[in-house]
Amino acid sequence: MPNPNHPVIIGAAQLANHDADAEPVAMMTEAAESALTETPGVRDHVSLIGAVKGINPYRDPARLVANQLGISNVETAYTPVGGNAPYDLLNDTANRIASGEITAAVLCAAETMRTRRKDRAAGRKSTYLDEAPDAAPDRLVGKDLPLSDKADDAAGISTPVVFYAMAESALRYRSGLSHDDHLASISALWAEASAVAATNPHAQIRDAVDAETIAKAGVNNRRIAAPYTKLLTSNVDVDQASALIVCSYATAQSLGLSDDEMVYLLAGTGASDVLRIRSRLELSRSNAMRIAGQRVLELAGLTIEEIDQLELYSCFPVAVQVARRELGVSPDRPFSISGGMTFAGGPLNSYSMQAAAHAFGVLRGNEATALLHANGGYFSKEAFVVASGRPPTADFIYERPQDEVDACAQRPPTEEIPGEGTIEAYTVTFDRDDQPTTAILSVLDGFGSRIWAHDDDPDDISELLASEGVSRSVTLEASGPIAKARLR
Repeated sequence: MPNPNHPVIIGAAQLANHDADAEPVAMMTEAAESALTETPGVRDHVSLIGAVKGINPYRDPARLVANQLGISNVETAYTPVGGNAPYDLLNDTANRIASGEITAAVLCAAETMRTRRKDRAAGRKSTYLDEAPDAAPDRLVGKDLPLSDKADDAAGISTPVVFYAMAESALRYRSGLSHDDHLASISALWAEASAVAATNPHAQIRDAVDAETIAKAGVNNRRIAAPYTKLLTSNVDVDQASALIVCSYATAQSLGLSDDEMVYLLAGTGASDVLRIRSRLELSRSNAMRIAGQRVLELAGLTIEEIDQLELYSCFPVAVQVARRELGVSPDRPFSISGGMTFAGGPLNSYSMQAAAHAFGVLRGNEATALLHANGGYFSKEAFVVASGRPPTADFIYERPQDEVDACAQRPPTEEIPGEGTIEAYTVTFDRDDQPTTAILSVLDGFGSRIWAHDDDPDDISELLASEGVSRSVTLEASGPIAKARLR
């Protein structure tokens, strides 16, 4: 029998609003209410309501959700921005339940970017609920740290699609694939996710999209940053929400739940890579992902082969490919149980809460195991959860192996712009008329330091799009915080 304080999920709900306007607190409240009704009586045990930070003005949305639910005298929790935030919040809550500090919690997340964008296009402000001027959560889960600096911003690296497209080029070069073969490969990967989303009633895009359509640029699938078309990027134009009910095993039992009505949290981990992107040893590797991912499997007493279901963070194809390599996942295994962030919907920081809610439905009532992964920033922050429908034989453990990550080698910093260097990674950005605008380069100098550079020459851009540019030599000239580059 599990430890009485073992953390379990006993309820989950997801919402996807495709038509009417949406408001995030209202959506979180509806999802939470739906999850709570799965187990009558559980709301009397709730002592924590936690929310994931979204793109909205709220400072303590969990308090507003609590008020809407009619639950008083509860602690509230909130997270910083980051795709990792849902699992940081889940792990922190599970750890507190395991220690006996709390017995039951409601965790929720929502993004209403579809409504927000619609309002902006119409020239109006989105409507939000009133909140006290001094509103603040009782508990902040995670640190709100800057993930980019002035040089990153000036180069455009702090735009996620740019960073991940550059990382994609480094991975392509390592694999030895041509531009066309690589695009076909990642489009086939995304088509697999689309087929999964077609079976998910909460997915944003439920019509399966084939690899050829994903790869082909067009009016409704414009190129954004090579090699990514729109259908190879996270879909933030959604109104979606989700909620989980997490409690102790003893609480679940007291509510009359049987063992096969619970999903058991076995282990959790999290860690951050060096936040200065230019100091990373490689753009297409993640020490935090490798170390925290391998550690969560060790804590759960499982190998990657013994994991039945995977949900790897899927903001862009390179994120899935890097996760597979860092975790030792076979490339022929499905990477998502929900359909991924393009097709199921990728509402910024809240996606992984949706994935956890989906995992609850997949795991409850059987003995399968799942590894859930979330990534924040630019391979900056990683979080993992292992869950199972089978009662555990060991206690839940949550660790952050940050010291081991911090001990990993880094590139030497430099503020100097040398006269020449070698392209390590790059992308070409496109405007809304599908015209190439700028080649954004990561260049290594003779000492191994990384410099961001732009190449605006049309001939160079055409050459970089047509043939492999990684390992090419460039000349560099100082131009503000970044460099101006030309192919040699």
